[in-house]
Amino acid sequence: MQVEYSKLAALCKHGFLLKQTEAGTDLYASEALVNMPGVLHGFSTRRGGMSVGPYTALNLSWRRNASREETVENFHIFARGAGVAYDSMARINHAHGDTILRLSTVHCGRGFYKEELPLCDGLITNDPGVTLVTAHADCCAYFLYDPVTRSAGIVHAGWKGTLARIGGKTVARMQQEFGADPKDLIVAVGPCICKDCFEVDEELAEKFIAEFQFNGLSKKGCPGKAFVDLEMAAAIQFLDAGIIPSNMTLMHACTYEAPDVFFSHRRDKGITGAMAAFIKIIP
Repeated sequence: MQVEYSKLAALCKHGFLLKQTEAGTDLYASEALVNMPGVLHGFSTRRGGMSVGPYTALNLSWRRNASREETVENFHIFARGAGVAYDSMARINHAHGDTILRLSTVHCGRGFYKEELPLCDGLITNDPGVTLVTAHADCCAYFLYDPVTRSAGIVHAGWKGTLARIGGKTVARMQQEFGADPKDLIVAVGPCICKDCFEVDEELAEKFIAEFQFNGLSKKGCPGKAFVDLEMAAAIQFLDAGIIPSNMTLMHACTYEAPDVFFSHRRDKGITGAMAAFIKIIP
């Protein structure tokens, strides 16, 4: 499968749109999803907001901030830029796992002004009343939308979730819950730490190669280390789940390499904020 995966990934769409919003924020987006009626989505940057210091400026982390009030205001700004109601949002309670929850309007406010959701890294819905939100500071965001069943999903995927194939499992849950056909799904892999910056122990890199059966996922780093391509691992699991290559976008935006644009947990050694991603079905 070594050459086949490379050829299939080459058939995917590549790149992103950068949208400047009326709220003074930016959103990275997939052109395929932007042009798809019935859905809103995006991935935030640092621009806008009111945070200062290492959290400048649109810090959307509840745990790494100056105050909760500051983050609440930043999320209000984020919501205005995204074109969604603050009260419609529900946020993952990520655990770097592969748990996926189905949400509806009754979950609006969870992780904001209501209690957090149970631990989860993936959210799915077919309810236009709820906006699904994830948090990121190097980990991938996966966006999924089915225009046939009018269902959507969003995923926070760090290396643990990627290795556990949370993307493929989200496709399976959308099949189970909504009757979605993988061939109809439009998928995008958002900004994340890239293959030239994500260095790990060789043992972990070997686990990725063993799981995805593709040597191109890794290259040598410092002694005892290797670099891993999380974006390609995401592509492989979606291809294995039945997603058509031309229905998938790989954004190729590295969070580590762009300090003026993105927060990065690894680059900033944990003293940093977070971006957010969202997806919402339009009524």
